Order: sequence, then C-alpha cells, then structure tokens
Amino acid sequence: MADGPLSGTRVLDLSMIYAGPYAGMHLSDLGADVVKIERPEGEPFRSTGAVVPGQSKVYQYLNRGKRSLVIDLAAVEGRALLHRIVPGFDVVLHNYRPGVPERLGFGYETLSALRPDLIYAEVSGFGSTGPIADLPGSNIVAEAYGGAMVMSEKTDDDGAPMRTGVTMADLSTGTALAMGICAALLHRERTGEGQVVSASLLRSLLSQTGMFNMREPVTDAAVRDPMMAEVAELRAQNAPYRELLAARMRYHDTLGGPFHGGYRVKDGALAIGALTPATRAAAQGVLGIDESPEDEEAGDPAEQRVRVAEVRRKVAAVLLEDTCDRWLARFAEAGVPAAPVHFPEDLADDPQGATHFVEIEHEQLGAQRHAAPIVDLSRSPTAIASGSPALGRHTEEILQEQGVGADEIEELRRSGVIA
Repeated sequence: MADGPLSGTRVLDLSMIYAGPYAGMHLSDLGADVVKIERPEGEPFRSTGAVVPGQSKVYQYLNRGKRSLVIDLAAVEGRALLHRIVPGFDVVLHNYRPGVPERLGFGYETLSALRPDLIYAEVSGFGSTGPIADLPGSNIVAEAYGGAMVMSEKTDDDGAPMRTGVTMADLSTGTALAMGICAALLHRERTGEGQVVSASLLRSLLSQTGMFNMREPVTDAAVRDPMMAEVAELRAQNAPYRELLAARMRYHDTLGGPFHGGYRVKDGALAIGALTPATRAAAQGVLGIDESPEDEEAGDPAEQRVRVAEVRRKVAAVLLEDTCDRWLARFAEAGVPAAPVHFPEDLADDPQGATHFVEIEHEQLGAQRHAAPIVDLSRSPTAIASGSPALGRHTEEILQEQGVGADEIEELRRSGVIA
C-alpha cells in the first residue's frame, strides 16, 4: 500500500496464534510490508476450525495483508538464513516465551548486532521479569490471573468461572504492541536508535482493569479492604467460587446503575448506556420511572446497591412490554444511548455495521468482507493490502529481495529449510 503511514517499513513477523499476529495485522493495515515467517507445516491457527485447508477464518483475519515466508527455524541453516535477511527489515516481532529466542539464536542482542537500529518487539504471557515470567501464557490464563474472569461475573452450570468471551488479553496486547512499535519507529526517526518493545498479556489486562486493581488508601478503606477481608474468610473456609464471586459483587456492581446495562425486550435484547445525570433523566422519562439511585444523596454503599437492584427490576419489567425497535426509537428521540444486542455474525450485513467493513479480494477464496482497519487517517489512509497468504506463497520473492540467488534458493528448498 503506497500511501499508508508506515509505507516503506518492513516487518519480520515470527509470531503465531493471536496477540503477535494481531499486532502485525495492524502494522500491515497502516501500510507496512509484513512478512510472516512460518514453519514448514504452517502456523497452528491455519487449521483451527478450517473449512478451507490451511485457511481458517481466524488465520485469514489475523494474517490479512501479509506475505508468507517459510523457514525452518529448528534447522541451523534456517537460523542462518534468518540472520542473513534481518538487516533488510526495520522490525522483528515475536511471541515466544522469555528466553526461548535467545536459545534459538534470535534474541535482541544477536539480531541488533546485525542491524543496530532494529525495533525488536516481543509479547509474553506474564512479562519479562518476576517469579513466573518464564511460564507459558495464553488469553484465558491471563484473564484468570489478571482478574478479568472475575469481573465478567460468569459461571458455568457447575459454578466454575468462564472466560469473558472476547480474547481481550490477546487483542489488547496486540494493539498495544503495534502502538509501541509505532512509537519506537518515531523515536528511531528522531535519534537513529533501535530498541526493544515489550508487551504482555498480563500487563494489558492490568491496564484495562486499573480502576479496580489500583491502590488508593481512602477508597480502599471503604470498599476494597472490607471486601477482601470477607473474601479471605471465605477462601479460608474453602467456599465455592460462586460464593467468592457473590461476595465481590456485593461491593462492586459491574453492571452499573439501572439505566446502564443489558435488558430483555419483547423480541430480543437491548442495552442502555446512560452514564450522566442528563441521560439518566432522559431514560427515566422514556421508561416512566421516576427513580435514579445514582443521583440520590450518597448514603451507605450497601443500601444503595439494594436500591439499584430494586430499580433495575422495575426497568426490566417495563422493557419487556414492547419491542426492541420501538424502545430504540424512543431512546433515540430522547437522546439516550442505546443499542440492540447483536450477534457478531449480524454486523457485516447491518446498515451501520457495514460502514465499518471493506471488500477485498482473496487470491484463493475470492471476494471477502473484513472489518476495516481499526483507525482511519485522513492524509495517509489505512487499508487492507490483501487477503491472507497461502503457506510459503512469497518465499522465493522475499528471499530474492534480500539478495539470495536462485540456485541457493533451490538448494534450500531441496534441503527442506524453506518451502
């Protein structure tokens, strides 16, 4: 893509599965030439739920706009080839566990010796330091460790915790890493210096839930400390998870007030997002409910939570009396934020959702609609460069760009180092 803000930036993407490829996807949408290095059998997500062999939907999404280069990094010759081409790239991106790249010969010290101004971007589960930094991580593990699973307040039929449903640790980490890479590229433009950009699944979740995990003595004394004392007592009694969750929910109503949350209606469900006194007052007018606990004089927090629950039940009963479209029309007229509860599969065909999709042509699969790049720029527009690549589709092309001759490419292919 000639006009993207990262046009001319070359990225070597050694990552797989989710967070790393999602970062690479953003960089490609911003105009970078992102080369995905895969092992000879391809990365695992190629086959996850695949209807088309080697092109699962999740792989297609996370690796759109990239080129595929197959190198067997388990082979000495493969690692030597990686070292040879690294000087031709601005960024190297990976999501191996801490210590693994160093053992395999592509840690920062090794690669930055080959290109001193290299941007070396890494994703880990728990971060690069600490007692469990070297343990493997994944989205669900990070959700559990980082508190997001508790905040979702979901349990299965047996009372066990459930993941949030969106891979929030992976997605937020990928976005954060892409942001960090862009900042590092700007720093390099100003100073000529390369550097390491690190992100972790745990750090991302701690950032997203910071209003709960931060420590502040006055509020903690009123809310956190008594809540955690109650939770500690229940844990000492080996109380089941649902009781622990209920204890926290008595202190933190993550649903918000009665005019902020999801509700059933006659023909489905909708969500109301009234967070200000003005929008709450407007919602009360639409619903005919002249009560708003959040706007009443502050009293005992436990008593206010009871009041919130009482009013929420009234809101729920009123909303069940009519259809989603009729309620949404009334809320829109009154200036109350509200929306139907969609399935993700609805949105490419939804009149508003469709404005955030773009049409692309996939080399193997034909016309596709994808969610558009996450951000628009008026002067240097973002775009999806192409569909996801076939395995090894660009191996020869990329190696030739890096000065590897045709005879050597053929020998590397015969030996199984590339494909």
